[in-house]
Amino acid sequence: MLFETKYWFVVLLAIIVAAIATVFLLYFKNRANRALSKGQIWFLSVLRFLSFFFIAFLLLSPFIQTLKKNTQNPVIITAWDNSGSIISTQDSVKVTSEIATIKSAFSNELAKEYSIQRYTFGEKASLFNTLNFSEKKSDYSNLITTVANNHFNENIGALILIGDGIYNQGKNPVNLIDKINFPIYTIGLGDTSQVTDARIQEINVNRTSFSGNRFPVEVDVQFSKLKGKPLRLSIIRNNIELTSTVITPPNSNYFFSKQFILEAGKPGLKHYTVKIEEAKNERNIKNNRAEFVINILENKQKILILSNGSHPDVGAIKNTLDLQKTYEVSVFTEEPYPSNLSDYNLLILNQLPSRSKSIAKIIKRAATNHLPILFIVGNKTFLPQLNLLEQGATITPLAGSGEEAQATLNPTYATFQLSDDFKEILPKFPPLQVAYANFDLAPGFTPLFYQKILNIETAKPLIATGHIKGRKIGFIFGEGIWRWRLYDYFVTQNQSNFNELINQLIQYLALRENEDNFIIDFKPVYAEIDDVVLKAEVYNDAFERVNSEEVNIEIKNKNGDKYNFTFDVQGEKYYLNAAHLPSGDYSFSANVKIGEKSYNETGSFSVVPVNFENIITRANHNLLYRLASESGGKFYRPNEVEQLIKELKSNNRLKPVSYYQEMIQELLNLRWIFFVILLLLSVEWFLRKYWGIY
Repeated sequence: MLFETKYWFVVLLAIIVAAIATVFLLYFKNRANRALSKGQIWFLSVLRFLSFFFIAFLLLSPFIQTLKKNTQNPVIITAWDNSGSIISTQDSVKVTSEIATIKSAFSNELAKEYSIQRYTFGEKASLFNTLNFSEKKSDYSNLITTVANNHFNENIGALILIGDGIYNQGKNPVNLIDKINFPIYTIGLGDTSQVTDARIQEINVNRTSFSGNRFPVEVDVQFSKLKGKPLRLSIIRNNIELTSTVITPPNSNYFFSKQFILEAGKPGLKHYTVKIEEAKNERNIKNNRAEFVINILENKQKILILSNGSHPDVGAIKNTLDLQKTYEVSVFTEEPYPSNLSDYNLLILNQLPSRSKSIAKIIKRAATNHLPILFIVGNKTFLPQLNLLEQGATITPLAGSGEEAQATLNPTYATFQLSDDFKEILPKFPPLQVAYANFDLAPGFTPLFYQKILNIETAKPLIATGHIKGRKIGFIFGEGIWRWRLYDYFVTQNQSNFNELINQLIQYLALRENEDNFIIDFKPVYAEIDDVVLKAEVYNDAFERVNSEEVNIEIKNKNGDKYNFTFDVQGEKYYLNAAHLPSGDYSFSANVKIGEKSYNETGSFSVVPVNFENIITRANHNLLYRLASESGGKFYRPNEVEQLIKELKSNNRLKPVSYYQEMIQELLNLRWIFFVILLLLSVEWFLRKYWGIY
């Protein structure tokens, strides 16, 4: 027994003395008790002493310390490979029979003596489901990780893994053995013999191309036991062969890679089939075909950059945009500049107008074509003329030359979002050279960055965006942004943060106006094993992001079947997980109402089947053997399951484990103490009344 009170023995002694004194005064010095016999007085005295003592004793906050013995029975975990490769062999009936025999043996022999925890695994590991071998991928590493996490500190005797050793997702499971401290016993299913096979190993292709362009397709093919036999590899669309080549393997285990160049053609989702000719005596012909889908987009967005001579800022922006396949950038550093602006999506003016180059006509044509403009203001920009153009910013020069200004983020800017990584590196970017001037922005303009001069944050804008008569305008009020790109590479070994800023800024300015208030973000191609996820952004007329309106979407397949969903709100964005959809082409129509205006977005995507489990069907028992040997277990074949059971029963690991747990409980929380005290007081009260003592 323990006590919270430091000098508990002193207090305990005081309690005993106080209890004796109370009893002595109440029963031995009280004349009203003379009618009672000595036995009655002593009995009542004992009752009062005990009740007083127990109540006062509880004030010491005593604790009872005990040891509890816990016994854990040994647990055996069985994990069954539920992927399609298990039954993709020619003799799938034999494999099914072997699995039934193994399950029966486990049920009859192991379940009687041990606790059995059953798992199935494919794309992910889960508690035992029906074995239907419908999983499209095999991830052995996920099984190891899941078992290790779910059974931490449990008395696990062994993990029995039943599979073919073929994994096509995740890490090599052998490298994860250190996560577990119990042996793995493996039972190898499937056929390990090399058979005649020609298979499409992999297709490497960019899922997006542009109308009128050409795009490459790289096809990897593996040939087994087909030395000297010519086979035709072709790409087909709508039952028409687009291109082909004949391959003659020079040996019995030959890998071949070929790049084809295809025409993109008109916009839309286009399905292609890669086919390798079937060889004689091939067992598995499911891996002779594979499909891929390309999303052909409209022509690229055209960006026109006009600059007052060559400048590294222009080069930095162009290099970033060239990385994006959605942009086609044209740069002019000398007059004459293009007169027709109708083909462009965005105009970027670097240090224009200047003293020698007026761009009033270009600005007028841009307004006529409703063309957005991004101004980059530098030391050659002729500020009086820029002010006269009334493009949303007025710069009033002050006495003195330019100054250096670092960027600080405007936390209320909501036109587009920048990542946490960018926000972290932004204060470290080198300063830009800005004019020593006052900056006034027109209503409808919001700074993205403010100027920080001599470590003092100011209200002067460094980068700002807004609208002039419904047309988007952006300003970079300083030159030297190319240094940001170099610094980004110096710190991160890439330009991802700089590219993020430029891409976000250009994407916002170049988007068509009817897409600005309502944007749907989705992938053109989803695998049938992946969730179909779509995101949406909604803006009001002031281009403030809102999430109070309901966004609905109707997804329709080629058969006319419709799926209606409502987006969930996650932070400032909308999110929809339509889960798995059957393979095929889909179109969608999404709508939202902002005030009195309704906005609609349409698009299309494709869900493509996956064929991973049919590509490689030759069992990999070597992997299973390594898993077993490196974890302290053994590898068995299906007909050796009885030997496995004998091994487990003789294993010293499969014994109950006992351990003691220290338990500390406060005496005050024991209910029986309350009832004992209540009984003592009640009996004393009753006897006093019964014997006539009031």
